[in-house]
Amino acid sequence: MPPIELMTDSQTKVVRIPPDRRLEAAERLVAASGAGADGARRFLEAARTHGIDLNNLWGDISSPRGKIGEVCLLTPGAGRTAMAFTSTPETTMDQHRLAAVLERACGEIQGVVLAQALLEPQEKSIEAAYLQARFLSLGSLLYLSRPWDDALVPVEEDTWPPGVSIEPYGEHLKNDLIAALEASYVDTLDCPELCGMRTTRDVLASHLATGAFDPTLWWLLRVDGSPAGALLLNESPPLKHTELVYLGLAPIARGRGLASRLLTIGLDALRKRPHRQLTCAVDARNTPARALYKRFGFVETTQRHALVRPITPEPA
Repeated sequence: MPPIELMTDSQTKVVRIPPDRRLEAAERLVAASGAGADGARRFLEAARTHGIDLNNLWGDISSPRGKIGEVCLLTPGAGRTAMAFTSTPETTMDQHRLAAVLERACGEIQGVVLAQALLEPQEKSIEAAYLQARFLSLGSLLYLSRPWDDALVPVEEDTWPPGVSIEPYGEHLKNDLIAALEASYVDTLDCPELCGMRTTRDVLASHLATGAFDPTLWWLLRVDGSPAGALLLNESPPLKHTELVYLGLAPIARGRGLASRLLTIGLDALRKRPHRQLTCAVDARNTPARALYKRFGFVETTQRHALVRPITPEPA
């Protein structure tokens, strides 16, 4: 496919990177890590192994000799999302050019309604380009890990308060789980800016695709028979841990210790499994959730800055 060119202004030309220039573009993507040409080759090989569509690789060729400058790769995922990876701009002009590349990449990608990026806290120049390209900052995500220790599993009563019940997930409960997720988004403190950017069915598709889905590690909570919360755990065999994909409650279920009870059930279910270390991500602003995870022995391992941009899909 020949490169598609766009003159965003008198100084920036954006193109879809053709196959014969992908190594050069990959070198720009990995330049900040110091990986060099060998690292770029490994990156391209990993892309082929994992089925990443390199037609979504874009760059600017604004230099007089057409050398590739700033670069962006969008990788589509489940739930009609795409993760963005970019080069690191060094100057203000480079930031403008990276923003132009991001704009073109987001405008051309198909089947995606939300582009996402996770940046290191120190990557301020990249963040500036994302913001210029109309990405919305969600603030900081804290990544937590709970090294396994049976003694850390709180002991809870087997009975639930009157009107409260839980049940393991099954395909017949899909609509109820969607209703529970939607109820849990009301007045949520976990990335509230995301509400309404995707359908809940898209969100569920992303949850299903995280790690290895096992319905015996998903639970639906009801209050007076109505869906009112969920705990979703997925094992990640390559990383040898289990991810807490989602834990959320509707307003009617909050403040009653039910999140603690759900998490205890999840931990108990992991006792006989090989991947018992539990990881999760939480909005740094979500004080109640952070307190819950701390009480259960989670510790912070890293931090990322999250940005998103809604993308309007092409008409059907």
